[in-house]
Parts: sequence; structure tokens; C-alpha cells
Amino acid sequence: MEKDNAGEFMLYVQDRELVIPGQLIGEKIRHDINCFHEGDSVFSSIHGIARVENDRVRVIPSAGWYVPKEGDVVIGVVTNILPGRWAVDIRSPYLCTLRGEEVTRDPLSVDLSRYFKVGDIISAKISMVDEVHSCQTTGPWKLEKGIIIDVNPKRVPRVVGKKRSMLNIIKEKTGCKIVVGQNGWIWIKDKQTELVIKTIKKVEREAQTHGLTDRITGMLDKTLGK
Repeated sequence: MEKDNAGEFMLYVQDRELVIPGQLIGEKIRHDINCFHEGDSVFSSIHGIARVENDRVRVIPSAGWYVPKEGDVVIGVVTNILPGRWAVDIRSPYLCTLRGEEVTRDPLSVDLSRYFKVGDIISAKISMVDEVHSCQTTGPWKLEKGIIIDVNPKRVPRVVGKKRSMLNIIKEKTGCKIVVGQNGWIWIKDKQTELVIKTIKKVEREAQTHGLTDRITGMLDKTLGK
């Protein structure tokens, strides 16, 4: 949560943070596209990335749907608590759920919000996909704080690299915690967030070019003075 020095407006999201429809973004702030207000409160009207500039906010739609595949590790946002399970947004038009049995023996008799609340960001593995692409996830892990950026799911293998080489270079040189979902959402936390975003976006843009690993290494060394 942030507020200006005069205390005139409040922000409940960070720049480039993933937001979902109906999520409260701030109070007494100006807004542009893909937002709506009720009184002094401003909400996102779509699923996308919040862009904050001073006291103005807008939401950029997330592009490129993901088709679930069994065994994929994904990053998702809890969107609803249902009887015995959660609904999870994994950047896909298909239904994705997390069963309560993943965290408790008797999910129908406990308050599941004790474990995951609406709006929580988790990483999990897709354990089952049916004939209409609806899926279930397993092994949930809550990702605290940090921000999410999105990349084209088809570029994820290049962001990770062979034997995780590209991802390891970015993590080791910046010291950031990074979790990459194969659905194209990437969670980033710690001090060099902006540099990591810049680096990942460069990898996404130049994924088909030769010598990319060397260029990324050189860019990070130059920026960090190594």
C-alpha cells in the first residue's frame, strides 16, 4: 500500500502488478482504460497488468492464452473459493481448480480461506487435464509479495534456457527470486526487480536471435558494474 506525501490518494498495487477483474487498485486516484470507479474507489475491469504513473493508473490486458498441459508448472491467482476447492486463474480460458485435499484432510468442513484467499498468487503443477482442457493443480506454494509480469508462453523455454541456463544467469547476477510459470507468468521479488523485467523482456523480444546468452550476460555485467 502506498500513498502520496499529502495523503490525498492511496494505491493498493505496484506498477506492473498483475490484477484481476474487480480488484481494488486504489482510492482517490485518476484512472484511464480498463478501470472503473465506485465513489472514491478504483477497480480493475479486466485481467491484466497495472501501470501506475504518479496518481494515475491504467490496466494493460494480458495477451496470449495458455492451453493447460499435464506436468506444467504454472503461476496462478486464486479467484474464488468453492466447496472443497479453489478456482485459479492461470491465464487460460479453461477452468482450473485446486482441490482442498492438497492442504487439508477434510476440505468441506474447514474454512479454506485459512490457506489461500482470493487474490493470492500461487505456483503449482498441473496434475490433470480433461477432454475440454479443464485442469486440476497440485503442490501449491504461495508466492508472497513480489510482482508478476507476463511473457508469451511460447517464449518461456527461451527465458528459462537449456538446463535452466538463462534463468540461472539472471538470478545469480541480480540476486532476485524468480519463479517462471509455463503459462507465461513470471513472479519476481527483491531489489533488482526493474532490471530483471528489462532483461526478461529483452529475452522475449530477441528469443530467435543468435548469441543471446552472451548479450544478456554482458548487459547485466555492464549494468551492475561487474
